Amino acid sequence: MKMRGRMKKHTLKFLSVFLSLFLWAYVLNSEKVRFEKTVMLEYILPEDMMFAQKPPLEVTFMIEGPRAFVRTVSEREDRLVIDLNRANAKRELAFQVDINPAQLSLPFGMVVERVVPRRIPIRLERKASRIVPLKLLFTGKLPEKISLVKPELKPMEVEVYGPRSVIGELKELPTRPIDLESLVGQESVPVEVALTDERLTVTSGHDVTFHYQLKAASGNLTLRDLPIKFLTRTKTIESKIKTADLKLLVPEKVMKNRSNVSSTVQIWADIPENAKGRIEVQLKVVLPPSIHLLEINPKSIIVNIQ
Repeated sequence: MKMRGRMKKHTLKFLSVFLSLFLWAYVLNSEKVRFEKTVMLEYILPEDMMFAQKPPLEVTFMIEGPRAFVRTVSEREDRLVIDLNRANAKRELAFQVDINPAQLSLPFGMVVERVVPRRIPIRLERKASRIVPLKLLFTGKLPEKISLVKPELKPMEVEVYGPRSVIGELKELPTRPIDLESLVGQESVPVEVALTDERLTVTSGHDVTFHYQLKAASGNLTLRDLPIKFLTRTKTIESKIKTADLKLLVPEKVMKNRSNVSSTVQIWADIPENAKGRIEVQLKVVLPPSIHLLEINPKSIIVNIQ
């Protein structure tokens, strides 16, 4: 029995060695191919520095090795991290970083022939910040006989940081154009800051809002005591306020028949799903395309949901 056990163990060892040698020989003797692999670069910047010029975001490795591993290596997502704190110990503003072929992990039998580019030029600049005013930009036009009054940006200025050379020349920042036609029926809209250089960043916490009022030159139509409809799955809803007044701008031909206007206008209170108790709900107005909302009173109501 002991002899059989030893024979079995030796046989397994022999098979293991044989398979290892077979695989090793297969890898060495299989067809060699050349292929390219693109690897993304990720940079770690010193805290007080920024790129004066954007460096390459990828390099190409020229690889030779057994065909058996090509698909695995080429489809693998690799990323090289370049720590500029270590690469630039002398704190220089212009230097080069060498890409070492050994940084890419490869299976046995594969070698890197070359890397393109092999050296990455780096240009840094010290970081700076400044508080600059915002400049409002508009696009489109308001409906006829409506004018914009009391326009105001809140805040009127933002803090922005970036390369010192860019910050030093920065006097103001424009907003992304606000569509005037979309302002009808509202009193404020969120605004995006248009950064004039991709290296600039607005300090977080600056949510810019454009506040305004719309004034109609003529042709106003006021509808009073329009019923408020409730959009909800719950049937037990109580509210002391059941009607609302609207101030509208309508075309001249519509002004002649006010009763038709009233029948085409709807006021909705959209009750949040699963809401309970006493809550405040904003009112929404549904209008025909030719009619524009100038004002609704009240803007919201208090409802009690059982």
